[in-house]
Amino acid sequence: MLKYRVTILNKQVASGFGETTSYQPAATVWADVTWSKGVKALREGALDAYDTVLIRMRYNNVVTRESRLQCDGVTYQIQSLHADRQENTIQITATEIVK
Repeated sequence: MLKYRVTILNKQVASGFGETTSYQPAATVWADVTWSKGVKALREGALDAYDTVLIRMRYNNVVTRESRLQCDGVTYQIQSLHADRQENTIQITATEIVK
């Protein structure tokens, strides 16, 4: 089920005035990545339906709402995150970042 490698990028605070925020790799984990499609994607809005993914992974304390996720060379911004320690799962809805 967990067949994709996803890199978790965590925010690094700028140390000085005028510096930009950067994201550094914190961990690489196995995850399941599902692209939004079908009726649900059409209800959410057909224009951005292909840029939204659902990512499921085992519970960890590395990923936060401010993290970015990278899979197959594409970077995603987290829209929603649900972590359940007892179920040992994290479910994330993320949108592709266009550079």
